[in-house]
Amino acid sequence: VLEQRIESAARAGREWGAKSGAERARVLRDAGDVLAAFRGRLIEVMASETGKTIAEGDVEVSEAIDFAHYYAERAIEIDEIDEATYVPPRLTVVTPPWNFPVAIPAGSVLAALAAGSGVIIKPARQARRSGAVMVEALWEAGIPRDLLTLIGFDESELGKRLVSHPSVDRVILTGGWDTASLFRSWRADLPLLAETSGKNAIIVTPSADLDLAVADVVRSAFGHAGQKCSAASLVIL
Repeated sequence: VLEQRIESAARAGREWGAKSGAERARVLRDAGDVLAAFRGRLIEVMASETGKTIAEGDVEVSEAIDFAHYYAERAIEIDEIDEATYVPPRLTVVTPPWNFPVAIPAGSVLAALAAGSGVIIKPARQARRSGAVMVEALWEAGIPRDLLTLIGFDESELGKRLVSHPSVDRVILTGGWDTASLFRSWRADLPLLAETSGKNAIIVTPSADLDLAVADVVRSAFGHAGQKCSAASLVIL
């Protein structure tokens, strides 16, 4: 079944990539409008599945909407490249994290679609329902189901087969450094776009307003349950 889905998405990606950037942009703008209409559903599923507060979830939906309109404009720019022929990737695999269960998956998927690629998205295990509702919004906007394929499995062997498959032209990963290294070990020539974890410090100088500094440190360290990629993990006084 996985093999069939990979080949189907790659085939749909070739057809999608043959369209003009302006044609793709129209669909992406519609995607932004449908994501806006799904705001309540997306906030609810993020809250129930991953513990997002309403305030955090609301901003995340806005970010997903912005991604749709931003990448629509970037798709148009592809048509305007001078003295070069753009060759889109056939198939992009998106492996997003659970801590931003709508914004990061949406941004990665929409970027790949703008580039003219078919997409297979495998949401994080802890955020599968959030990813599914986001993908449902994109399907409703007119993005074909074979072009944007949603899968979910826990077997590492299937994950290895997906990431290392010769039909996959690109992988977008947001996650740990170890995961990026593992993907690279599976396929040395893999075009891997990875945002990996790090350690973040806040420096408080002697001239700082200490009340504001405390508030900012607490917000950075514990907002989004401490799971933001830029969350403070060290304070230097």
